[in-house]
Amino acid sequence: MPAPYDLFGTPGYEQLFAVLGAAEESHTRYERTGRLPDLERALVLFDAVLDRTQNIDLRSAAMNGVGTVLWSRYERFGEPADLDGAITLFREALAPYGTEVTVTTPSCWTNLSGALRLRWLRTHDARDLTASVDAIRTALDSTPPGGARRSNRLDSLGDALLSLYHLHGDSAALAEAVGTFRAAVACAEPGTEEQTWARSNLAEALRLHHHQSPDGAPEALDEAALLARAVLAAVPRRHRLYPRFLSNLASILAERHQARADPADLREAARAARRAVAVTPAGHPNLVQRNAVLATVRRLELIGAADVAAPAPGVLDGGGGRRSTRRERRAVRAWVRATAEAYATTPEGHALRGLAVLNHGSALVTRAVTEGDPHALAAAIDLYRKAASDPTMDVSVRVGCAHLWALSVIGGGESRSPDDHAAAMEPFRLAVELLPRTASYRIGRMDRARQLGRFSGLAQDAAACALELADPELALRLLEQGRGVLLAQALDARTDITDLLSRLPDELATEYAWLIPQLDRPEAAAFMSSGPAGTGAGHPAPGTPLAGEDRHALAERWDRLVAAIRREPGFGDFLRLPRTAEMLAELGDEGPAVMVNISPLRCDALVLREGRVRCVPLTGLSHAEVVRRADAFLVAVRTAGDAGRPLSCQRDAQSKIRETLAWLWTAVAEPVLDALGLRADEGPGGESPGRMWWIPTGPLSALPLHAAGRHENDRDNLLDRAVSSYVPTVNSLVHARRRRTARPDRRPTAPTAPLVVAVPAPPGAGLVPLEGARAEAALLAARPGARLLLDEQALRRTVLDALPRHPWVHFACHAVAADDGAATGQILLHDHDTAPLTLTDIARLRLPAAELAYLSACETTRGRGEYANEALHITGAFHMAGFTHVVGTLWAVDDDTSQELADHFYSAFAPRHPFPDQTAYALHTAVRALRDADEGYRLNPSLWAPYIHVGP
Repeated sequence: MPAPYDLFGTPGYEQLFAVLGAAEESHTRYERTGRLPDLERALVLFDAVLDRTQNIDLRSAAMNGVGTVLWSRYERFGEPADLDGAITLFREALAPYGTEVTVTTPSCWTNLSGALRLRWLRTHDARDLTASVDAIRTALDSTPPGGARRSNRLDSLGDALLSLYHLHGDSAALAEAVGTFRAAVACAEPGTEEQTWARSNLAEALRLHHHQSPDGAPEALDEAALLARAVLAAVPRRHRLYPRFLSNLASILAERHQARADPADLREAARAARRAVAVTPAGHPNLVQRNAVLATVRRLELIGAADVAAPAPGVLDGGGGRRSTRRERRAVRAWVRATAEAYATTPEGHALRGLAVLNHGSALVTRAVTEGDPHALAAAIDLYRKAASDPTMDVSVRVGCAHLWALSVIGGGESRSPDDHAAAMEPFRLAVELLPRTASYRIGRMDRARQLGRFSGLAQDAAACALELADPELALRLLEQGRGVLLAQALDARTDITDLLSRLPDELATEYAWLIPQLDRPEAAAFMSSGPAGTGAGHPAPGTPLAGEDRHALAERWDRLVAAIRREPGFGDFLRLPRTAEMLAELGDEGPAVMVNISPLRCDALVLREGRVRCVPLTGLSHAEVVRRADAFLVAVRTAGDAGRPLSCQRDAQSKIRETLAWLWTAVAEPVLDALGLRADEGPGGESPGRMWWIPTGPLSALPLHAAGRHENDRDNLLDRAVSSYVPTVNSLVHARRRRTARPDRRPTAPTAPLVVAVPAPPGAGLVPLEGARAEAALLAARPGARLLLDEQALRRTVLDALPRHPWVHFACHAVAADDGAATGQILLHDHDTAPLTLTDIARLRLPAAELAYLSACETTRGRGEYANEALHITGAFHMAGFTHVVGTLWAVDDDTSQELADHFYSAFAPRHPFPDQTAYALHTAVRALRDADEGYRLNPSLWAPYIHVGP
């Protein structure tokens, strides 16, 4: 029997192999020059091989070749069938080999990965992106460190990680993408296409890193700009990727202009963006991204033309009555044209469709503002409505569009009517209902906070709209749904539902018991899993760091589990927010809870008492005034506590603080107390005032409501009228009371067995030593059963190991506030430089026996403004971890005063006021004792007013 014509080593094989080589040369020439005849010739040659051979290796190579040609044709003409065909062929090329590795399979896996990623960009089907990551990992596993294709495949992996960041907002994927692109640049041959690609992608990743970093990472933008310019200089203008590289440079420079307001950056960005769009053929799939960049540049040009920020979408009286100039109107029209083109060229289902909708809607609203064009407003509302109602759209886009839809319907000025607010209620409810889905377990805690921070005013606006319709119970519901989302997740995980689980099928109860500690594992710096790709399988110890890829897999299992449990009879409300009537009933009659809603639409206090919600309009309060006062107050307390400032400046600062406390009394506290009927002379027989709980929202969270008043007398101030506590949400107060009720009555009336952590002078921090903290710790360490971790004993790992063993903990340390630059909030222990104890470390703990955390440290309750509704600060982290009561601080505290306050605090517990249930009473007593010590203290509220109690 004669040998097959195409058997390896035969003349026929060699002839077909040569045809493959010629086809690849033609395709490479097309990639370099963009000449269509070269692409057509490559396709003809690859097809010829397929027609003439049954040899598995030759057919696989030819199918891979046809796939790359179809991919190139898709990039040229944008025909989806070409891309689908390419993916099919890459898979068919791999099919005969299974898990076998040959000379060509790594190339096939790499091509499959890239094509799947490109299709994800068009369809937003997450399955394609997951398969893309798996494919490129398989290719890299078969590529030696010094291999010629190593750089190309690392670049492809970096691009896949970057896509995962775009899809989920996962900063771990972004950080790993940056590192992967750097590795790709390092191993690429100088002057090669591989080096150019890797540099271009690294530049884009650094731009996103700047955007994601809390401190802005300014050096990242400079490096990105250098790389983008080097890439452009390395390729001829006729290179097929020149428009892409131009657009990337424009995007980076536009970002840098926003960070530094350098007009030269904006001028160069505008030239590059316009040129990139102009030289991109119509129908080219990448025209979508280039139009999006041009639209961003046009918006920045508008801001420059108006010398102010563009009006906020939906706020139609943002211009304050000022007529727009001709230059502004030209800039608005240019922006509208650019966003209209971007919207028109971005197909439904594309990953950038949501951005195109938001940009075009904002441009139309701005046109409505500047030109009084009702048709533009109607078009924007229709755009927002369709996007918000589209279940295939990214959930963050849907939330943003629903919010803007509602604000645009309401309009501005004096034209608001009940009909407008009724129409706005539908999108407001939709936005708030969708909001928790933006904070999936797929991403880490800080990434979830960043997602929620984008919509920080949504719940308040929705509640304000409900109050315009005289529906305070709906307002409460919206505030509870749209605030404290991270806390609600923690409460769900920490609630004892043993009885509930006993009524579930065994497999669901077992899965729940396994998943909860897995989701609570500390977050690994790496995204890629060291085990089987993203399975979330196995039984790692609870303290084992959780890679991002495994976190995604666990989140999918969690979502499936919750859905399965809710399908069980009687479990439809599993882990849902309790009904409003239930929450109100469980609050009991221990004292009123007051939620103060701050919105640009209106400001109100919702008073929760005796199972009812009552609205108290705060007509003397406005959102803008609260923001202004909060900013000025922060400056004042920092000046008052700065011993390096002249005494006259410190006195002026104390005067400003007293003025703010008096304003809080007039604008907030007094109207609430009047509505409650709490008079200054209440408290028979010298008894302490009654309890009340404050739930401030938005910018009001930074101000000391508990200290509101004129403290020169004993009448007009809250400290003499009520024992104030704070809680992040009503639901958290209900949970805390449930835990307190469920505990057996076995606690002592006086505090014993504390964990005392004291680091008066953390090494390398350059901070003034806290001698009072040392004395404070020594006093507490003398209590029965106390454990003292002092100085070098107070290490992160030691403290985290000790916390579960002590229901009561006292920290006497320095702290870094959660709003301080790049910091996410941390307590400075001895090893803070190498192993910081962050609020994320604390918040992930599950401490069912925890009772009291006393934080004698600076600014533990300060957080970034956009996270105010999430209580994302050190005090909030201890409460989230399970401490029923937390004593924290709103600003920097005086060392000697803190020692004195702690002594007063612990002395206040007695049989009549047992520990720790009377923590609020003890703190209230201690603060009043400080304030009343002498006239000097009364005139210096920065010393006694920062201390707050969080809990029931």
